[in-house]
Amino acid sequence: SGRRMEPVGADARAAVDEHWRCAIARCRARASNGAMTACDVAVARARERRGGGRGVFATRAFERGECVMIERALVGAQHEENVKHARACENCHRYVGTVSSAVGRRLLEKYANAAPPKPTTREDLVKLASGEATLPGADAFDGPREVGCLGACARNVYCSEACASEAWRERESLMCPGEKGMATNKRALDEFYAHARETNDIFILAAKAVATMCARASRASARDRDDGSSGKEIERDASAAEDFARLPFAVVANAPWWESVATPHDCEDERAEMEFRTTLRTLAQDSLDLLRSAWGETANAWPRFFTLETYGRLIGAFELNNLELVVESPVENYFLAIDAAPDGEEKRAAMRVTQPLLDALDTEYDIPLLGSALFSVQSGFNHDCDPNCEPMKGEEDIDGACVIIARRDIAAGEELTISYVSDEASKSRDERNDELCDYGFVCRCERCENELREQRSRKR
Repeated sequence: SGRRMEPVGADARAAVDEHWRCAIARCRARASNGAMTACDVAVARARERRGGGRGVFATRAFERGECVMIERALVGAQHEENVKHARACENCHRYVGTVSSAVGRRLLEKYANAAPPKPTTREDLVKLASGEATLPGADAFDGPREVGCLGACARNVYCSEACASEAWRERESLMCPGEKGMATNKRALDEFYAHARETNDIFILAAKAVATMCARASRASARDRDDGSSGKEIERDASAAEDFARLPFAVVANAPWWESVATPHDCEDERAEMEFRTTLRTLAQDSLDLLRSAWGETANAWPRFFTLETYGRLIGAFELNNLELVVESPVENYFLAIDAAPDGEEKRAAMRVTQPLLDALDTEYDIPLLGSALFSVQSGFNHDCDPNCEPMKGEEDIDGACVIIARRDIAAGEELTISYVSDEASKSRDERNDELCDYGFVCRCERCENELREQRSRKR
């Protein structure tokens, strides 16, 4: 689905193939005994259908329920509105801090302008949030200690020094609004974040992608300078560095955002659709202008990354390929564990503390971490209305990685597919293809073709 910005030519094709090999090498799978193993998939041309486009194939047989692949996000972000519900590592999206403090913070925010329900007091919540008080048995569900951002901002926290350093090196040195961040215009960066919150936080994902490309290009360029290049070689090497930096995002399906979004049902005519797409383009331009102003020196160093065409295609890539980022809440798991504990005085004593808090949280007790992410290999999975794989996480999956599970037995050499449609089993061919409009194709998988033949036979 969508178009790709893949470079052409033998050298470029070799670079693309090497990219896929490296991306797969970074993936893992989980064996039945829980051990992590290498990932047994390959990216190749899907010659049997889709006009020879790329697909992901099994290099060995898989049994139903077996873990096919676990992949870390190329770039991902928690939804801005979700941050108040889930405090998590910006880099790997693992929950950080204690369950007790998370409950305290949530309720202090919920009842910022009103007294919490009795018998809970505001003082109780302050003690929980600060760590002065803890909930019974909650330590078994606590995450790692919070690590602050290297740029001294209050926006991001991390689960470890390693994650903080990796994020800083890969993108956050530019994304950080703190005093040590590399943005040359902090006010413009603050305005960029405000604009994204008010319009669409997909712009933050796109900015992370741009920041990642700038960091990759800078490292590649530095290596070339260290090799003693000069004159025209430096200019040629700079272009090569840009191509290298763009590659992870160029090989995924993409099209300008304002072209890739399906026409809303309330656009009644061509003029209304044109106005809608012009609005999207204007929003993207406004966001890019703020980003270019915030990162002045970096934007001047890598101008190809700051064109509306590139920015629009990055946003379009997320529109066409993003996978929902979900991490189960330890707060929910804690309350469920209390409820499932054996009856007895210990449980009753715990519930005298936890039940008022659970009642105060009400429906917010089970909100997980929610966001969007782009995954290199997962984005290569083609759609099928009767897929042999699906994204599915278990209790052991405590971060933002994508986990692909076999829905049925899969033979070696078989193409691996997922569904781009929600609840595809209960929907008709027309309903499924209506949802697939965003991806720019009409599905002709075996299930769709069979249903189409049945429809035609009934009309005779």
